[in-house]
Amino acid sequence: MAEKKPKVIVEKTPKAAVEKKPKAAKAGTKHLVIVESPTKEKTISRFLDSDFIVRSSFGHVRDLPKDELGVDVKDKFGAKYVLVERAKKIIAELNAIAKHADVVYLATDPDREGEAISWHLREVIKTDAPFKRISFHEITKTAIEESLKSPRDLDMALVNAQQSRRIIDRIVGYKLSPLLWSKIKSGLSAGRVQSVTVRLIAERAKEIAAFKEEDYYTLYTKLAKVMPEGDQSGYKDFESKLVRWEGAAVEATILLKLFAEDYRYKTSVFKKIEDTVEAGTYLRSSKLTVSKVDAKAVRQKPKPPFITSTLQQDAYNKLGFSSDRTMKVAQSLYEGVELEGERSGLITYMRTDSFNVSADMQKEAAKFITEIYGKDFCPEKPPTYLKKVKGAQEAHEAIHPTSAYKRPEETGKFLNPDQAKLYDLIWRRFMASQMEEAVFDSLSVEFSDEKGRSVLRTSGRTVKFEGYLKIYMEEKEEEVAGEDEEGSAALPPLKEGDVVMLRDVSTKAHKTSPPPNYNEASIIKTLEKHGIGRPSTYAVIIKNVIDRGYINREKDRKLLITELGALVTEKLKDFFKEIMEISYTASIEDKLDDIADGNMDWVKFMEDFYTPFAADLATAEKDMTRSRPNVIKTNEKCPLCLSPMVQRESRFGKYLSCSRFPKCKGKVPLDKEGNKQDYFAPIKSEKICTKCNKNAMLLRKSARGYFLACSGFPKCRNIEQPTPEEVEKLISTRTKPA
Repeated sequence: MAEKKPKVIVEKTPKAAVEKKPKAAKAGTKHLVIVESPTKEKTISRFLDSDFIVRSSFGHVRDLPKDELGVDVKDKFGAKYVLVERAKKIIAELNAIAKHADVVYLATDPDREGEAISWHLREVIKTDAPFKRISFHEITKTAIEESLKSPRDLDMALVNAQQSRRIIDRIVGYKLSPLLWSKIKSGLSAGRVQSVTVRLIAERAKEIAAFKEEDYYTLYTKLAKVMPEGDQSGYKDFESKLVRWEGAAVEATILLKLFAEDYRYKTSVFKKIEDTVEAGTYLRSSKLTVSKVDAKAVRQKPKPPFITSTLQQDAYNKLGFSSDRTMKVAQSLYEGVELEGERSGLITYMRTDSFNVSADMQKEAAKFITEIYGKDFCPEKPPTYLKKVKGAQEAHEAIHPTSAYKRPEETGKFLNPDQAKLYDLIWRRFMASQMEEAVFDSLSVEFSDEKGRSVLRTSGRTVKFEGYLKIYMEEKEEEVAGEDEEGSAALPPLKEGDVVMLRDVSTKAHKTSPPPNYNEASIIKTLEKHGIGRPSTYAVIIKNVIDRGYINREKDRKLLITELGALVTEKLKDFFKEIMEISYTASIEDKLDDIADGNMDWVKFMEDFYTPFAADLATAEKDMTRSRPNVIKTNEKCPLCLSPMVQRESRFGKYLSCSRFPKCKGKVPLDKEGNKQDYFAPIKSEKICTKCNKNAMLLRKSARGYFLACSGFPKCRNIEQPTPEEVEKLISTRTKPA
């Protein structure tokens, strides 16, 4: 009997989708509000009266089928959508409620993906009631009530932009992945944005390998102001640096043009320590005087409120959160938490690339700043921040607290540790962005000898007015590798012509610094800079390339290319030059923006993409040679069967595997240098598992110590804690490993 195929809903769109005209509304008793998250359902339902029923769709309800392309590339890219498995019961329940509703409000997230979810819901819910779209950037009672006062129709331009993204990514993934299976190994995947991200890290590995480190040296002196006889001021000695020698700058900044950005690093004219001898000797015998004094007040503006990318970067740098962890925690703060019996969202929508802040929120922030810190800390006019994000889309707001008065020290007791840390970061960054600039007294003093052969400089700055630094400290970004930070040491009063005494001359050794490896913060910054991907995709991209084994995330948080990632990148570069270029990926995002703005036909966009892609694919299928990741033979013996072991690499790093795998699963982990890590072969005990009552328990060892685990793993996951006596007995009577 032929297998019954699941019922599918086919959406073929020869032209851009248009708004469906609802039938005349039939009088009902309830208004149905549909959100995509059960947490949002719980929060919003508390804001609305009994005339409203709030229900969740639990995310997407339709998608392209898993077992086929689902896109008719020959007929204007008509998409075949099917209900996702978990949605079948949910849609039945929503249909039952919608049948008696007088209006259905679609209240999904205020972005393209949220608009597409609303569209899919409208397509599958059967009711005569009209559908209305409401959107809001924060989940508070006021925001929900305001959105209900001004519902709108679905924005089909946004839907078509999201549909285009989904279809183009399906085509690239569905067509390229089988190619990689046949040419490299099964289980691999490729993606329009994913593959460019891997290339960024692969190219950086090459740039680091090609960089030649060089020694260089700088000269520092310890100086003291020469005081008139009898003056007991007692100023401390201070340090200065030799900046010019024989009329030329001592240090130079070298510019390297890298694949994704420019890189600058420091070097000097003193390549060997011997090169410093002449200058050092000369300084010791010279009379030094102040030749230039430059004192000024420097104002420093606060950074703008967070957008998605900067939140992920700051959470990584300051809290150690991965991008995925940051977004999950931010989602929970947005959807609502319990505060003294009241449930409300603490932050605005966290997927945004806009610096906009509502006038009401700016007024509240100004009032709070004046009350708590004083009027000197509150600027006369609310600050505005211009968009600098490439391809910024939709009129979102920046990420900020829903109220300035929800202070971290007061809300923290209601939050889990991750929520408390992230909320504190968001609150402080936003409040700082609405405060006055910080003011510093900056001083730079130069000294020279009587012949003008040498120039030394000392500089520093002190805080004159804290401004926004009162609540938010910023870390200085290093623009040039090896550059000295500006000091803050106290200097004596100095004016041109003052004589200083040289106390000491010292030499400092340096090495030129290669470009740094990417970490999560810096790769997100690069993706954003080039317009690759969008706020909602950064965390997913990074997680995918790590999970696929293309990138390793080291313990020091560096992202390093794996042998597999490098191989896949080279193959794709050879045959899909456009797709693997930064500029091409960014241009796709620009065109998706044009579709969202209603300025481009999405079918025409798909045709322009697919024609050259299909030609490249045909060439690759014919000409791409087969390659396999290197498997290195070793002299090591398998701890389980004593067969030879080979060295392999996974997303967790390099390891030794039994050459008889999968018949034998012997495995030994290796450290970063390729040395064997301690391996404890499991020991079979006489104890039977108390959970499944049939398998023997094995003594195993983890980083936390010894434990007993069922030998029926993974079917049985029972774990027990042995006594020290049991451990000692099993180890002393070690039998053949199980």
